[in-house]
Amino acid sequence: MSRIIGTRPILGRYPLTTLVLAAAVGLVEGSAHVTLKAQDPGQGSKADLAGSALKVPPPATLPAARPGEYVISPEDVLDVYVYDVPELSREYTVNAAGTITVPLLPKPVDAAGLSPDQLAHSLEESFRQSGRLSRPQVTVSIKQSRRSVVDVGGAVKSPQAVPVLGPTPLLSILSQCGGAADDAGSTVTITRGGLALHDLALEGGTASPTATVEFKKLMDGNDPTSKFEVWPGDRVSVEQAGVFYVLGEVNHPGGYNLKSAHEQLSVLQALAIAGDVTSVAKRDGAKLIRKDPKAPNGRKEVALNLPDILTGRSPDRILQADDILYVPSSKGRRAVRGLGAVGSAMAGAAGAAVVYRRL
Repeated sequence: MSRIIGTRPILGRYPLTTLVLAAAVGLVEGSAHVTLKAQDPGQGSKADLAGSALKVPPPATLPAARPGEYVISPEDVLDVYVYDVPELSREYTVNAAGTITVPLLPKPVDAAGLSPDQLAHSLEESFRQSGRLSRPQVTVSIKQSRRSVVDVGGAVKSPQAVPVLGPTPLLSILSQCGGAADDAGSTVTITRGGLALHDLALEGGTASPTATVEFKKLMDGNDPTSKFEVWPGDRVSVEQAGVFYVLGEVNHPGGYNLKSAHEQLSVLQALAIAGDVTSVAKRDGAKLIRKDPKAPNGRKEVALNLPDILTGRSPDRILQADDILYVPSSKGRRAVRGLGAVGSAMAGAAGAAVVYRRL
């Protein structure tokens, strides 16, 4: 013991913990290896210098997301827990660029497109690379997500956002919206969200941004389409059967909805819906205007003789969605109606004057 007395003044002047820390720093500088504890993220600049020598696996080495696992998207609220570091354990909101900003890290961390486990692994590597933590343990969970619902719109009885936890049969989603409306068409369009595209790609399926499903097949329990599934973040739109227009000399001109995609509505039925023709209509000069990509202006005109249709000499044509039934006016009848309108106006003015005097 007497042989090491000479070292006591050194111990007295520099505490034992100081010497141990100096020795540790010497080892760090010699081996370029950080030995900071996880619960001490704020160690000095030497950790930053040493961290620059670490070899961090590239992002491609992140563990692959499991099928059905949630994929983070912008506006999601994440609950990030860093073991033994309460200053970093809190909620983080993914911004529009798909990143989160974490204290002590020099740049934002990519989050969108990753699963919670992948983001946790990425944060651990980022902490190691920055030299702030040597043995970080991070967990990430989803606290709030705008993609935890399926948005349903179009021709359904109750359009709404349906909450879902994972892949759900489309029929179940539509039933929660009250089913198809009376004016529903024959198809349903599904716009895929990020989670669906991710999972379908992992399963080797077709990762198309949109999908179209026929109602007839969807309702057939023996057809594979009846098992069609949607994911959180998908948008479902049930098409309407369509609109036809009755214009010109009819009592109620305007656009009218077909009740269903399979409704067979004739010209005479359309005129009845529009309140029939007026007294000045040119019945033999009506026309049906229909879309036709092959026509010069994209539409073709079909002449209609309403008296012949009424007597059965001409066929009563069936209308299609976006058809325009136009009934022109007769110049002679319009002139007669103009004279009648003048007489009616004079009589109305006289009647008003009489009523005014009696009041």
